[in-house]
Amino acid sequence: MMKRRPFTLVIGLIAAFVLSACQGETDATDTSEVTAATTADTATTGTETSAAVPYDLQFIDSMSKHHEGAVMMAAAAAEKATNTDIRKAAAKMVEDSRKEIAELKAWRDQWYPGAAGAENMDMPGMSSMGMDMSHMQTMNPGPDFDTMFLDMMIPHHQGAIEMSRDALTKAERQEIRDFAQKVIDTQTKEIEQMNAWKTEAKK
Repeated sequence: MMKRRPFTLVIGLIAAFVLSACQGETDATDTSEVTAATTADTATTGTETSAAVPYDLQFIDSMSKHHEGAVMMAAAAAEKATNTDIRKAAAKMVEDSRKEIAELKAWRDQWYPGAAGAENMDMPGMSSMGMDMSHMQTMNPGPDFDTMFLDMMIPHHQGAIEMSRDALTKAERQEIRDFAQKVIDTQTKEIEQMNAWKTEAKK
């Protein structure tokens, strides 16, 4: 019996070593999973930063994006609309929107140099950006094109007005509030005119 003890002792030591190694692997795996989960949570949280981003910066980037959509639609109408007045109005929209985009960009460079993009699709009025504008590039000129342009630009303008009204109460800088009021005044008149054209087309 005494001669078997060394063998038994060796077996016991090997078993203990293997068990310890397995436990170490399990702990490493668990730690890795926890780290990955924590990283994922952090990444998710990192995308939800609108509350920490200045409102004025969000407005600048969101309105610039909104105006870019207006430029795309109006540029197509300035070329394809059969109604001469609509073509002229669309060309003016392109000109005005590009000037306002440049104005917003200048403020961004001055107030928030190097800041990350701050477009906020949850901002009031940004839902109008969900419209599919691509077919305006391929649609042939004609009365149907004019109607489609009006049907798309009117709600797009309404979105800009909604965003601007929000800015009147939330913007920190007076320049942004003045800009918002100008958008409201200008685009409200343009909506009235576009509705009048729609009424005329039905006669």
